[in-house]
Amino acid sequence: MFSGNKMVLQLLSLLKQYGIRKIVVSPGSRHFVFVHSLEADSFFKLYSVVDERSAAFFALGLMQQTGEIVAVTCSSGTACMNYGSAIVEAYYQHLPLLILSSDRLPQFLNQMEDQMYDQLDTFTNCTKYQGQLPVVNNAFDEWYCNRIINEAFLELTHHGNGPVHLNIPFEAHDTDRFEAKEIPVVRKINISTSSLTSEKWEDYGEQLKGKKVMIVWGQSVAMTKQLEDAVTEFTRNFDAVILTDKISNCHHPRAVTNTTVVWRALRPLERVVLKPDIVISVGANYIFNNELKGYLRPANMKHWQVGKEDKVCDPFRSLTEIFEMEEDFFFRAITANSTFTNEGEYADSWLNISRLPLLPTPDYNELYAIGALMNSLPKNVDLQLANSCTIRMAHFFPTDSSIRVNCNRGVNGIDGSMSTAIGFSADNLRPTFYITGDLSFFYDMNSLWIRHLSSKMRILLINNGGGAVMYGSLNNEMRKTLPPHIGAEHGMSAKGWVESVGFKYLSAHSKEEVDEGVKVLCDITIEQPIILEVFTTINSDIDSIGEYYAKVNRKNYVEKLLSRVRAKAKEILKN
Repeated sequence: MFSGNKMVLQLLSLLKQYGIRKIVVSPGSRHFVFVHSLEADSFFKLYSVVDERSAAFFALGLMQQTGEIVAVTCSSGTACMNYGSAIVEAYYQHLPLLILSSDRLPQFLNQMEDQMYDQLDTFTNCTKYQGQLPVVNNAFDEWYCNRIINEAFLELTHHGNGPVHLNIPFEAHDTDRFEAKEIPVVRKINISTSSLTSEKWEDYGEQLKGKKVMIVWGQSVAMTKQLEDAVTEFTRNFDAVILTDKISNCHHPRAVTNTTVVWRALRPLERVVLKPDIVISVGANYIFNNELKGYLRPANMKHWQVGKEDKVCDPFRSLTEIFEMEEDFFFRAITANSTFTNEGEYADSWLNISRLPLLPTPDYNELYAIGALMNSLPKNVDLQLANSCTIRMAHFFPTDSSIRVNCNRGVNGIDGSMSTAIGFSADNLRPTFYITGDLSFFYDMNSLWIRHLSSKMRILLINNGGGAVMYGSLNNEMRKTLPPHIGAEHGMSAKGWVESVGFKYLSAHSKEEVDEGVKVLCDITIEQPIILEVFTTINSDIDSIGEYYAKVNRKNYVEKLLSRVRAKAKEILKN
C-alpha cells in the first residue's frame, strides 16, 4: 500500500514515468511517508547509505557506471546540507543527480522549530533547477505540484545534464495510514526537438486524427512566407482554426482576429460544440488571455506548446507536449508525416461566427474616437497601442494586413508605452501611429523630448481625466462617486508640453472635431509630429465597452450553420 498524500503520489507516479528508479536513501523520520511508499513498489531499487555526504557521492558513482538518472533522499535539517560537495561535483561533471530533500512546512522557518533552515536555497548556484513542492490541499495545489515536478525532471537532461533539487514539505511523518492501493498515472510533460523520427511524427499526427484542433497565436512570432505556407498546409490538412488578435500580426485566411468579440457572440451550445480537443500554442501573449483560460481550463483537452521557448508554460493546466523547434519546422513535419485529412467544418464554424459581430457605432466617447482612427488608418503604416482600455477597444475594429500592430503586452503595464512607440518610429520609414490613454501618456511624457522623435509620429490621446479601466469592475452605485485615488483623477491637458517639443496640437470635444482631427492625423504628407487630444468622461468610456458587447448582433446568423452545429451536438451527446 502507498501513502494517500497526493504530493507523494504525484512524485511516485512521475518518478516511474520518467524512468527514475535508483534511489539512494539516508535514514531519518521526516521522509518516512515517501520512502515507505517507494519500498512498496518493486519498480524502485533503493540503496541505503547512512552518511548523506557519502550517499550523494555514491549516487554519482551509480550514474557514472549506468548512465541513468539517480535520486538521493534524506530527512530534514542539516542532512540536506551534507549533499553539497557531491552536488557541486555533479554540476561540473554534468551528471543528472536528483536531490529530494524532505522538510518541515515553510511556515515554520526561522521560528525556532527543530531541524529547520532554508533548504531550498542551499544549492542555488550549483543546480539547474530548484523547486519547492506545495502541501496539496485542493485541485489547484495538485496542478501546481505536478507542474513543479515535471519542470524539475525535464531539467535534469534538458540542454545538457545536471543536478536538480526538489524540497518536499511534510506536516507530519507519523499519521499516514498508507491506504492508497496503487500509484495513479498523472500528467507527464514531454519535450521534443527537431530530431524526432518520422515514426514519432506519425504518432503525433495520429493524435490529431478526427480531432478539433485550435491554434492560439500570440505576439512575437512573425508570419513569414515560409511559416505561412507551412501553417496553410497544416490548417487545411487538420481542419484547424487559429485564434489570435492584432498584436500577433498573424494574417491568415483561417485566423479569427477579433477573438475578444467572438467570445460574446458564441451561444451556449456553440461553446460546448466548438471546444477543442487539442490546443497548439504559438508565440507569447494575447489580449483574450482571461477569456481563453476560463473557456479551456474545464475542458478535457491536450495542450501542445510550439516554438523555441523551452520553459513549461501551462496556462490551461493541460500541457502535455513541448515542441522545442522552429514553428515552421513543426507544422511542416507533422503535416508531411500524416497520411490522412480531417474532414469537417470546425474551422469554418469559428470563421463564420467571427464575421457576424457588427462594428461599434457609439455615441461620443473613447470608443468613438478610437474607431474613427482605426477606420481611417492608411495602408502601410505602423500602429502602437498602450495597455488598458486602449488595446481592448482597438480590437473591435478591423485593420489592413499591411499595418503592423505592437503593444507592450508582456506584463501589461502602462509605463513606457510611448517611449516604445517613439523608439519604434526613430528608425522607421513608415508613419507610426500611437493610441494611448491619459495616465499612460502623462506617466511617460518625458519620452516626447527624445531627440530622435520622428516627424511621422502620430498620437491619439484619450483624456478622460483618470484611469477609466480601474473603475471597470465597480458597480453603477459605486461609480456614482468615483474614488479619486483609484484612477488618479486630474484636470491636466497635454497641450503646453507637446507644443513646446514641436508637435502640431489638435483637440476634440465632439464627434465632428474627432473626425476633423483624424483627417489631419492621417495626412502623412505633413512632415511634423501631430497629436490629437480627445476629451471624454470616465463613465461614458467605461460604459461604451459593455454597451457594445450587449449589442453584438447575431440576427444575421446563417441558419444552415446553426443546424449543423445542433446536429454535431446531438452526435457528440450520443457518443
